[in-house]
Amino acid sequence: MLKIKLALAAFVLSAASPALADEMFAVTPSGMAEMLFSDDPRTVIGALSSKCIDSHWTVISSSETELVCESPMNMGQSILGQMLMGNSYSTPPRRFFRFNAANINGTSRIQASGWMELQMAFGQMKRTDFAGPEFQNGIMNFMSAAGGKYPVGTTFPNHVFMGFTGADATDGKYAAVRVTGLVSGSPAANAGIQDGDVITRIARKRFKNTGDYLDATAKAAESPTYEVSAIRAGKPITFNVARAFRPAWSEQVIAAPRPPSPSPQVVAPSSVADELGKLARLKQDGLLTEAEFDAQKKKLLGQ
Repeated sequence: MLKIKLALAAFVLSAASPALADEMFAVTPSGMAEMLFSDDPRTVIGALSSKCIDSHWTVISSSETELVCESPMNMGQSILGQMLMGNSYSTPPRRFFRFNAANINGTSRIQASGWMELQMAFGQMKRTDFAGPEFQNGIMNFMSAAGGKYPVGTTFPNHVFMGFTGADATDGKYAAVRVTGLVSGSPAANAGIQDGDVITRIARKRFKNTGDYLDATAKAAESPTYEVSAIRAGKPITFNVARAFRPAWSEQVIAAPRPPSPSPQVVAPSSVADELGKLARLKQDGLLTEAEFDAQKKKLLGQ
């Protein structure tokens, strides 16, 4: 059963995010797929609902503390899921993701889970929960795109930290990364990598897509140094980079500022007199009883 879960997780998040890898990228203190948001749960659930819609998912249910979305599957994913979970007599599998929210002093802690389910020939439902680094990396990236931040103490033990910013590039039929900025004193800078270099391989691994970049940084973590291939001014160049890891996450999530509550309206003295006159006329006309008049008068005078 565990092998089935891992196999399912390997393909099931491909529509959610290209950032897949064989190793978990961010390891939270709880070990769960969770992120923190600066807004209250109701606002965050709304942002995640919008992200689901932007991803062409279907919002199945939504409350102030929970969201369930269904992610469509292409034909190949559906066939594979049916092969792993059911048989030729079962219904096509369906893929779901749940986000649960907890309010922490005006901020939100969101935990995510996912599963696949189908109905067998005799009506019984069969469900398989997603697990493994592919699911964790993909759903964490999904929440990050909606504004989530890592919990304090999150570590990054399985992927090297290179210390540069980049933009998508190409190297023939392969993907590549163009360096757009370097962190001073970072492994990339110390190795001699420069702005404008086009990274084509990390740890001798080429990139078919952006997900391969994360796989390459996981492979690079296996040895004290690793090789990075690049193109500079049209010529190939190779660097030997020292392994380093990103420090544990220490940034606290602070509650977003709330708009001030409207100040209570204060009735000017002249307005009070006018309102008392109106009440008196209503009492004289028999539209207010003595008790009602006294109650309204006390309310108006703030007694």
